[in-house]
Amino acid sequence: MKNDKVLIKKLSKGDIKAFDALFGYYSHKLYAFGLKYLKSETDAEELVQEVFIKIWKKREALNLDKSFHSYVFTIAYNQIKKQFEKRQMISGMVDVLAPDVADNSTEKSILYRNILHQVIDLINELPAKKKRIFEMSRFEGLASKEIAEKVGLAPKTIDNQISEVIHYLRDLVDISDIAVVLLFLELL
Repeated sequence: MKNDKVLIKKLSKGDIKAFDALFGYYSHKLYAFGLKYLKSETDAEELVQEVFIKIWKKREALNLDKSFHSYVFTIAYNQIKKQFEKRQMISGMVDVLAPDVADNSTEKSILYRNILHQVIDLINELPAKKKRIFEMSRFEGLASKEIAEKVGLAPKTIDNQISEVIHYLRDLVDISDIAVVLLFLELL
């Protein structure tokens, strides 16, 4: 965009019209970029929103001498990377919760995906503090001691919270119908 620098300067001062203009120009490109890697329209839309939320929050620190295009797509790349890491961690949890389902066949893959969505939904229903503790443990790979320092609780309390969430997920993830469906699929 030819007048990026003018818009960025205005944006850094809080000009909402400049923000809208940049959003209008870059949102379609970011969406296509996100869709290419995330393979989900919803995830690509969320990516665009996340990128522009970060830009708005950091608007005062924008550097006029650097490429805004590169800045936008670097943020997007990092968000996609985080999304893949989160998916990988959740996928590992599903392997633990329902190991018989986690293989590469198409039918089982569909069931696996359903369990994955079920796990994500259950995690999102957790109380905010418990969810954050679990995410720091499982998605960010932090040790109980590190989490305890960040949230102001004892490491043993952190361990108990994580254990409670794992039991909660095991109890509520509906894998009962999977055996029947798998048996049916095997007979076809």
